Amino acid sequence: MKIGFLSDIHANLEALEVAIAILHSKNVDKIYCIGDIVGYGANPSRCINIMENECDGIVAGNHDWAAIGKTDITYFNMYGRKAILWTAKKLSPYQKSFLAELPLYLANRNWCIVHSTPIEPAKWHYVFTEAQALYQFNHFDEKICFIGHSHSPMIFTDRGNYEKIFVPLDSKTKLIKLADDTRYIINIGSVGQPRDGDPRGSLVIFNSDENTVEFIRFDYQISETQRKILDAGLPPFLAERLARGI
Repeated sequence: MKIGFLSDIHANLEALEVAIAILHSKNVDKIYCIGDIVGYGANPSRCINIMENECDGIVAGNHDWAAIGKTDITYFNMYGRKAILWTAKKLSPYQKSFLAELPLYLANRNWCIVHSTPIEPAKWHYVFTEAQALYQFNHFDEKICFIGHSHSPMIFTDRGNYEKIFVPLDSKTKLIKLADDTRYIINIGSVGQPRDGDPRGSLVIFNSDENTVEFIRFDYQISETQRKILDAGLPPFLAERLARGI
């Protein structure tokens, strides 16, 4: 079975449409979202509608819950706060209800998904280091935990190994074979606001039959997304950062 994973769309319609088209072209069997459909970008309603129609499962991200008042936004930076307050005004009652009902954690027999971390998922911790990852392995039972939140593709193993996933600019994919005797935490990166220095959107396809994960980077119409952000009156930095992948 081939399963597509998306995370951190952040109301970036142009990136999301490309990501969905890629997953369809790859004939994935199912699609899951690892949170943060909204926040930062200018098309929250459209992105929610697409994800509701396309996904077989969705977990909540901090921006999803912040947009409906379920998460405190005082710890958000000023750009994030302004965008969330703007987003909250754009959502319909149905869309707010949809976000409110999203779970924090979903598990399959061999894998699970959570936006932040398996332990205390509603506190929105990050996993950046081997030590942070090793602590998390004690709090889920599945072979693989797919996460988002940091917007940077990474792989951690229960043996203490750590790798940032770089896909060369002259390439679009990186295929990784998973070991049978190893457990993994895999950050799939961000569809709509990458922060690893590569402005291309990121998604992952997990092939459970071949035991592989494929990291895919893709181009989209950044200039159109930037225009929408500026036209909406959102902070200009939220548009500028997209071209730099920060």
